[in-house]
Amino acid sequence: MELSDLIKRAWQDADFKQQILSDPRATIEEALGVTLPAGLNIYIHEQTPTDLHLVLPMPPEDPEAASGPNSA
Repeated sequence: MELSDLIKRAWQDADFKQQILSDPRATIEEALGVTLPAGLNIYIHEQTPTDLHLVLPMPPEDPEAASGPNSA
């Protein structure tokens, strides 16, 4: 199972959706059969027709070497 499978399951199973929204760590660990690092914070946000969530990834170690939307 992959993260995309968790999304599909949440779309199809209202109880699973509520579980992953209320306790993402335990739900992901159980569903994927993994133990997540203790210091890892997990936030699940549900997108709606009026709410859009944008995740800004961590910058690369060398921002000058990174190519982005405005790089030549």
